[in-house]
Amino acid sequence: FDLGASTYEDIEAEAPAGAGAGWGIPTQLYDDITGGTGDNFEMSYVDPNFSLPAEWKFALGVSHTTQSDYVLTADLLVTRGVDSPIVKRADLDQIGTNPDGYPIYDSVREPAFVLTNSAEGTRSTVISLGLTKMIGDSFDYRLGYSHVDAEDSSPMTSSVSFSNYTNRAFFDPQEDVLSTSNYAIKDRFVATANWRKEFGTSTMLTLSMYGSYNSGRPYSIAYDGTINPYGFTPYLDFLDIVLEPGAERNSYTGSSWTKVDIKAKLDFPGFGDEHLASVFLVVDNLTNLLNDDWGVLYQHNFPGTVEEGTLESRLGDASRYEIRFGVQYSF
Repeated sequence: FDLGASTYEDIEAEAPAGAGAGWGIPTQLYDDITGGTGDNFEMSYVDPNFSLPAEWKFALGVSHTTQSDYVLTADLLVTRGVDSPIVKRADLDQIGTNPDGYPIYDSVREPAFVLTNSAEGTRSTVISLGLTKMIGDSFDYRLGYSHVDAEDSSPMTSSVSFSNYTNRAFFDPQEDVLSTSNYAIKDRFVATANWRKEFGTSTMLTLSMYGSYNSGRPYSIAYDGTINPYGFTPYLDFLDIVLEPGAERNSYTGSSWTKVDIKAKLDFPGFGDEHLASVFLVVDNLTNLLNDDWGVLYQHNFPGTVEEGTLESRLGDASRYEIRFGVQYSF
């Protein structure tokens, strides 16, 4: 319509035929939604009382250098989430409980999702330890360990309400219960080492190694609850997301992963006075190059809810070795 219209009445008069509120929403669609008939099982809204999520973080770190020049570090990070987001069904009322303790629901309003706040928030504690040692000018190494304890009510894995509601395991689909986070890698060890050798005054060979051990990702053993036990099926059809009585979300831990990478780099003068050149060779996942069964990462597929007896999948990109060679010239 004519953007030159100067009054509200002019704009209203010149709105496209069939347009409703907002002069861009078709009248039929607007009337369907206001009348409660336009949901198609996909209506979503934000809780009118939704509060902006926040986190409190408390950090403490110490560092000590011994008489032998070992550098020891320790860090503690504690996080508490407040008003963390969670997606729920907005149309359900509990009307009973079955013999196994599962709630029975009835959809008493227009089917919809609501983005609201978790009453439980989130909790995490991270402890990390480190040791660093320099030996002369040619060799250094670092050792590190971290332990993570993280819990949340909803992993919020996705960008739409349906996926956030169903991409998790639960005993009660409307529950707001703290459980191990999908993203918590409980234990991690890392080690790095560097050796340097000078040839003359302008040429340097550096050999580097990186090794890591990660404990597995958490996952849930669940079953398909399409027919039972909640008394309704929308949004839960044919998905292995229902926990057995007494089970907790992400109470199982997947396979660990260990790998080693190496890098060789030679720096030397370029053709000009301030030119620098280097050549390098990187072997990512040397462990897999040495043995096909080493350095292999196995995980359960997203979102980490599986039937009992389901095998983990091999992640191709992370589980294979890669060799890169390159040349760099700076001037």
